Amino acid sequence: MKSDYSLYDALLESRNQNPNNNALLFMGKYINYHFLVEKIDSIANGINKLGIKQGEVITMALPNVFEAIYSFYAVNKLGIIAHMVHPITPVIQMRKFMEKTKSKTLIILDTFYDHYKDLLNDDCLLILVSPVSDFNTIKKVGYKIINRKKLSDVKYSSKVIKFTSLYSKFKADRVKTDPFITSTYLHSGGTSGEPKTIELSNYAINYLASQVSYVMGMNDFTNKHMLGVLPMFHGFGLCMGIHGMLRFGGVDTLMPKFNADTAVKLIKKNQINYVIGVPSLFEALLKNPGFKHKNIKNIDQCFIGGDYVAKDLKLRFYKAMESVGSKARLLEGYGLTEVVTVCSVNTLKNHNQDSVGKPLPGINVAIIDVETKEFLPENTDGIIVVSGPTMMNGYLDDPEATKNTVLVKNKKKWIMTGDFGYIDENGYVHFKQRLKRIIKVSGMPVLPAEIENLLMSFESVSEVAAIGIPDEEKGNMVKIFIVWNKDKPKINEDKLRSIIKSNLGPYAVPKEIIELDVLPKTDIGKTNTLALEKM
Repeated sequence: MKSDYSLYDALLESRNQNPNNNALLFMGKYINYHFLVEKIDSIANGINKLGIKQGEVITMALPNVFEAIYSFYAVNKLGIIAHMVHPITPVIQMRKFMEKTKSKTLIILDTFYDHYKDLLNDDCLLILVSPVSDFNTIKKVGYKIINRKKLSDVKYSSKVIKFTSLYSKFKADRVKTDPFITSTYLHSGGTSGEPKTIELSNYAINYLASQVSYVMGMNDFTNKHMLGVLPMFHGFGLCMGIHGMLRFGGVDTLMPKFNADTAVKLIKKNQINYVIGVPSLFEALLKNPGFKHKNIKNIDQCFIGGDYVAKDLKLRFYKAMESVGSKARLLEGYGLTEVVTVCSVNTLKNHNQDSVGKPLPGINVAIIDVETKEFLPENTDGIIVVSGPTMMNGYLDDPEATKNTVLVKNKKKWIMTGDFGYIDENGYVHFKQRLKRIIKVSGMPVLPAEIENLLMSFESVSEVAAIGIPDEEKGNMVKIFIVWNKDKPKINEDKLRSIIKSNLGPYAVPKEIIELDVLPKTDIGKTNTLALEKM
């Protein structure tokens, strides 16, 4: 399948082949491919009239609603870089993200106006989305009533405009761009645990999306529904959840925030056939009483990743599916944003439940020695490295970090993942542990370095370390070890949590805070996180 064109062109191809097929489902409303492209084109026309040019950046902080899809593909059509960010990013962090990416335009939900209005002082244009603008009057009125307090604070001006004001019949031609240049910015912890902005090309995203057919073992996705709950600021959600399904003429069932009751109802109606998610999502489904209904067999395939996956979870899910006559099982994959997302995955045809699957076609996975960086034989532990057409263009404005992550061997570039594992004699990749320190809270990456740097900015703090600890509901949560400066007053725990939440968001808020006299150190003077994990 072709990859060397824009993401918009890939969608256009689906429209041309399946104009009347359903493309999106949200809150009971379907949109077909013809209407979807019409909406995207109209928004692209409006963005073009704003004067935002090819190569510039628009930041999008939206959950999975119709307008998130319209915006992403409209921006791509114009050759503008899509900067995808979590919709509840603290304003302090959002300002840093936008400064780094040189973005002056932010698309958000109208209910988040108050949260982000301080950015107007930075000469930022806010485009406000009402997620019910495409719905009937009853839903529009209901939305306004429920959110009347938040919406009453909105003050529209030349710097605060409605998303619907972008709709225009003024034709903006799609821009021809090199498919290998950067089209999308996603944020990640990098392979070291330090925050990074990853540059991805149209080619990389298209190539990986084209693998949906191989992974699913089918080519015709007409009226087959993917649960689109993983957000578009996440590579897995953007590429495999949204773009992959739209490339093959399927339907994305959009869900801004996961709700097990709603998901079960949609499954029963045959409006969810595929689910990709993190462990906490599948745990919630298994705990839902409705998940025992016979129509749960409408689930065809499920894929899991983004965090450690317990064998017990996979077994319980398989038994639940088997009890209703479905052959679906939890198929685990492995990947990282530096290669868009997944690079190896189990499939119904080829699976080893103790592994994270075989590499996708065209993608190479190998193991190297931690010290020598030489390739290692099968069944030998080492660092997982990945090569192939889905590789990032690099970390934005960070050539040193890019150089430290990209290994060149035999004239081929490899991403050094920082993860430990091995490849068995049958070609299955086995992930053992993350050497990087990213903590996945409900599948969302939390960077210990960001927490530590934030708290060290206070004179009261002498030393601090953040680690991840298991949590039944969220998979992992943050645990902080802190050493106070004896000459300064301590910060109480409630205040500490408030500081972290306002600067880094709710996922970074610690479950536990432990006071120590000194942090344990390694022989070379680094904080001994292994020792902390045993406390």
